[in-house]
Amino acid sequence: MPATMLDNKNISDFVAQWMAAWNRHDLEAVLRSMAEDVVFEHWNGRAVRGKRQLERAWQSWFANHGDFHFEVKSIYLDQVQQTFTFEWRLDWPSPEPSHAGQREQRDGVDIIELRNGEIISKRTYIKTIVKIDAQPILLKA
Repeated sequence: MPATMLDNKNISDFVAQWMAAWNRHDLEAVLRSMAEDVVFEHWNGRAVRGKRQLERAWQSWFANHGDFHFEVKSIYLDQVQQTFTFEWRLDWPSPEPSHAGQREQRDGVDIIELRNGEIISKRTYIKTIVKIDAQPILLKA
């Protein structure tokens, strides 16, 4: 079967639908965009391999962080390589123990590779300084 190649408009639509699923907190819809053998590298350096393992890893994250919202700040599409890179901002309740109950913003970048219209790899990078109540806070390593 020939490979499915998305053009830039289709990639852009894919990203919009995928981010909408995140912001609805719809884990099933988020996972539908993933290939069975996806490799997902989290911002903490941990990698998860495979859609089912990713589902298990994310179930508690979605359950425990239900008040999150992603904003796409910019996006770069490459239909030839079937990749996209986007800058995002995450707004959520801070997981930092000394800032419990406060809103936190994290800025990051995702580099995503597609195969046949599905995400095959995702690498996430974030800044080591976040904002809590509009004040910069250095994350502890």
